[in-house]
Amino acid sequence: MHSQGVSMNSPRHFDHLYVKGMDIELHLLSKGNRGGIPVIFLPGITSYSRSVMRMLDLMPDDYHSLALDIRGRGRSSWPKRGYRLADYVGDLLDVLNALADNPVSPVLVGHSMGARIAAAFAARHSSLVSGLVLIDPPVNGPGQRQVYPNALSMFLQQKAAADLNDMASFRSYLPSFSDAALEERADEYRNCSQQALIESYESLLREPFQIHVKAVTCPMLLLAAEHGDTIRETEFASLKALNERLRGVRVPGVGHMIYKDAPEETARHIVEFVGEHARRPVGER
Repeated sequence: MHSQGVSMNSPRHFDHLYVKGMDIELHLLSKGNRGGIPVIFLPGITSYSRSVMRMLDLMPDDYHSLALDIRGRGRSSWPKRGYRLADYVGDLLDVLNALADNPVSPVLVGHSMGARIAAAFAARHSSLVSGLVLIDPPVNGPGQRQVYPNALSMFLQQKAAADLNDMASFRSYLPSFSDAALEERADEYRNCSQQALIESYESLLREPFQIHVKAVTCPMLLLAAEHGDTIRETEFASLKALNERLRGVRVPGVGHMIYKDAPEETARHIVEFVGEHARRPVGER
């Protein structure tokens, strides 16, 4: 299984880390001090490691900041099937195994689908992480909201236009985007497997989320967008009530892509959380 992505060359100040599992190879962008606090970014359903480069840039140089190409994205393997939470959690366990020599437990920063992966991982392996930053995760799941704000057909139509390099059609979906932002979004779609998109979308709708949040025993920070309808006010209150370890912040003036709409504010929240909760070895606090 090999990546099918069409990645552009990464900037020189990022390193490439490859982790081989049983039947998967995972790629991460890496920056900073490899002995520093590991902060692992988990992008959303149609994003990949390059999508969060701005966030990596905003992290302190003494962190070991990493961004994962989740399977079916970027330079990681693109298997024909296997895009559910259990698959993603297993991959993340491989990544943490590769970082096991670092005495500091990592902080997971997940956006959207990546936040759901982080919660599912920590529900099983809270002792392996210092904490979670959950950025605007979809709240769909069994017995919860059934409809996601964006239809699967919209994602597939946009991906088809991007794959064909039909930028006129692609622009019709995103008329307010600048040329640079439009090309960046098209690049993200080109670096996402269609099967990964389809299966992951079904996962967003059908797999549990709230019960994972309830089971986590490490600190959590929830960043919820003011706009975009991903987390409504009643759902925001419900998530905060699920687990006393979760602190919720409503980020004003932004949509679902919080880290792109307000990168500096997002970075500030992350750095403050890491500073408070990263578990260093005894004697190094």
